[in-house]
Amino acid sequence: MATPLFFAIFAVVLLNVGALAYGGYYLYEARRDPLRLRLAELRAAGPGAAGRREEDIWDMLLSVTFGSVFGESWFREKELELLRAGIRRAGAVKVYGLLNLGFMLLMALMGYWFLSGENAWMTGLGIFGGLVLGYFLPEQAMLSLRNIHRQNLLIALPDTTDLLSITLGAGLGLDQAIVRVSEELQFVYPELAEEFYLMTVEVQAGQDRSVAFQHMARRTGLAEIRSLASMIIQSERFGTGLANSLRIFSDSLRVKRRLDIEAAIAKAAVKMIFPIVLFILPALFVVVLVPGVLSFLRSLQGL
Repeated sequence: MATPLFFAIFAVVLLNVGALAYGGYYLYEARRDPLRLRLAELRAAGPGAAGRREEDIWDMLLSVTFGSVFGESWFREKELELLRAGIRRAGAVKVYGLLNLGFMLLMALMGYWFLSGENAWMTGLGIFGGLVLGYFLPEQAMLSLRNIHRQNLLIALPDTTDLLSITLGAGLGLDQAIVRVSEELQFVYPELAEEFYLMTVEVQAGQDRSVAFQHMARRTGLAEIRSLASMIIQSERFGTGLANSLRIFSDSLRVKRRLDIEAAIAKAAVKMIFPIVLFILPALFVVVLVPGVLSFLRSLQGL
């Protein structure tokens, strides 16, 4: 017979599934229109923005929970992590925090349900374990999204710098070359094309180019893009040729990628030792030794 706790957990599961579906749509919907998103961010950061922002009940809930436990820096850290995962909707931190709270509640209820028949210490341990697991599982999901986004940016960077070098050598200015490259690569490398497009939107909105490049480096969190931004800024400042520098930079990126692949291949042999010792060798010993042991035991029984 179903208990009220079962119905409560079932209702929480349904709410979490609906919230995850809506949250995923909400977080990724703005990727189709980065221009509108960036203009909204610039308007929010403009004069009088602090007076226009009003906290609702969800902001107060996040401040009471995550804000009181981790401090106000938690919101800035999660905003930066979401940016580096390619999620840059205006209310992404609030949606992520609410989904995290709902998932923590679900896992705590599951822990209470499974250990409700035990003593109070085990029940409390189950609730605490559910809360910890409910907090860190979304963290790992966001970390995976960030790594995938970083990898896509790194794969696209050499080809993008080559194309940028070609367009600059053809006589286009830097802004026109970046716009042209982002238009050409938006179907092949949409992640990096979007970063370049957002940077040009900042410049067109009145932001200094060096500051826009620094913002792009901060959004991505990649040392390679930070080096590219520094090279472009220094080339503009000192008047050096940028096309040849970009060509050399793309070659160095390819060499670095090849060295990283070779290092990963060299580490693979060491990493395979533990699975071999723990899983493959015991099965091999069983297959090789057990028939001989069984025949020896039969011989002893016959004697």
